[in-house]
Amino acid sequence: MARIGCFLDVENITHGPQLSALVKFHHAAMEQGHSFEFLFKDDIDYVPEFDAIFIRATTDPRNATYAVSRLAELHGLKVIDDSKSIAICCNKVHVYKLMLKHRVQIPETYFLEKEDLGEKRIEKIFDELGRPVVLKAPTTNFSKHVEKAGTTGKFMRVAKRFFRRSDVIVVQKYIPTEFDWRVGILDNRIIFGAKYHMVNNYWKIRKTNGGKVFWGNIECVNAKHIPDNIAKIALEATHCIGNGLYGVDIKAIGNKVYVVEVNDNPSIDAGYEDQANPELYSKIIKYLVS
Repeated sequence: MARIGCFLDVENITHGPQLSALVKFHHAAMEQGHSFEFLFKDDIDYVPEFDAIFIRATTDPRNATYAVSRLAELHGLKVIDDSKSIAICCNKVHVYKLMLKHRVQIPETYFLEKEDLGEKRIEKIFDELGRPVVLKAPTTNFSKHVEKAGTTGKFMRVAKRFFRRSDVIVVQKYIPTEFDWRVGILDNRIIFGAKYHMVNNYWKIRKTNGGKVFWGNIECVNAKHIPDNIAKIALEATHCIGNGLYGVDIKAIGNKVYVVEVNDNPSIDAGYEDQANPELYSKIIKYLVS
């Protein structure tokens, strides 16, 4: 019997579908003869006592999740997410440069440095990428700090705000789609698929209005039914990073496909990502104890 530690933060306990997913992970572990115990920040010292660690808190190289991952690795434990994946996936500049290096198709992209920001530079970017463009701060999640700009003034305002977070920001060609593909990959194998639809009359899957958060619909797809070109580019993207658990976001325009994000610690919410792939819980547990 293996002892699996699941590292959480308080947010994971208050969100219903995430809590239900954690219960399903617990059941999957028990069915395979393993224990599944929850850990919080005050429990980090106990990490070496486990056989494997599963992180289900928002990852960041600057928070406790990275410390948990490194501690687990130092003691020879299997861990999701591994520290290398956290370091790469939590910085869009790292991800996109890695995709370019390995010739994985991404939207046309500029890496804009703070000292290069100016009206002439912005106009050149518009000339090459069209209007609007998408600006992204390197460290962001759930579509936060991702904005469109179609004028020099808007571009300048957004860029200056993002440069408070980083010396380099990402500027990409805007590719409008009704949905983004999300492909879940574990150990270089696809374990789930979904279509993340945009919020009605909006260009992102998440919208904040008046303090309320709205999400687009999620359409689940069995892993075996994901189109070949989507599956192929998703696997190419994660192969550049590692063999852990990832969620690859892809835009498809006709026969052309583009990787727009590679996420470690992808969302797995009961009734959503698992709807067409209920076996994903047992697959992740098996990987942790292998």
